[in-house]
Amino acid sequence: MKIIYYDEKYLNICATAVIKHYNNDDFGCNFTHERARLYLNEIINKPRFIGFLLLDKEVLVGFALCHLKTWDTTDELAIDEFIISEHYQEKGLGTRLLDFISTYSEELNLSGITTFTNVIPLSDFYRKNDFIEHDISFLYKGFKHS
Repeated sequence: MKIIYYDEKYLNICATAVIKHYNNDDFGCNFTHERARLYLNEIINKPRFIGFLLLDKEVLVGFALCHLKTWDTTDELAIDEFIISEHYQEKGLGTRLLDFISTYSEELNLSGITTFTNVIPLSDFYRKNDFIEHDISFLYKGFKHS
């Protein structure tokens, strides 16, 4: 396993990973490949984007797409998307990727790492990796479309 910085040649593979990750009963999404690419491009084109790809040989098994955010005295890193392919989950690879991101952030003297998640097992994953819940509410209002 190795971790590299994001490379554009992996965009289509990342889009496929988004589809596999979200188009299921847990999330109930219906991403097409085109919409998954659009979604990822919106993240990738954010100012101060930084991406990390987890590879098994040359096979993409996970990724974290992030961006640096200005904060009061030092910047922080915001994780916008974090996916580990289902077959590779619960093998410590998500933790390995988060450790890499943490080391990267510490080397840049960032104030911390932020992320949002709405799936309880993922919350447990982040807590296990030293993330703490904060006094911030994330609220959502959905709309039915016909």
